Amino acid sequence: MIVSFVGVFCLGRYGWKLFGFALCEGAGIELVEVKENQVHVMGFYPGSFPSGFCGYYAEEKDEVLYVGFRFSPIFGFFENGKIDVTIPTKGKIKAVVLKTSKNEYVLTERAEGES
Repeated sequence: MIVSFVGVFCLGRYGWKLFGFALCEGAGIELVEVKENQVHVMGFYPGSFPSGFCGYYAEEKDEVLYVGFRFSPIFGFFENGKIDVTIPTKGKIKAVVLKTSKNEYVLTERAEGES
């Protein structure tokens, strides 16, 4: 019984990552800091019903970091919808893009020659 409860909890909390950006949602982004080998993002769930932050999905491609976030109303009772994550990166990042199942939004871009 406990094992099945833990399994359902983990599937609800982390199983969405199997679908990549297809299940990612929009977020209110307050801060994006691009540093060497990491990107720090802070934000919140933009809806009115409390939804808890489940996690992020990130993918690096051509010096662009695509990032998506997932929230769940089930976890809104246990946590708030605040985002404060540091995403490790492998290479230089010139832009950070918020990607959802239907849209992409550029969060930050570095000008050529900017470090």
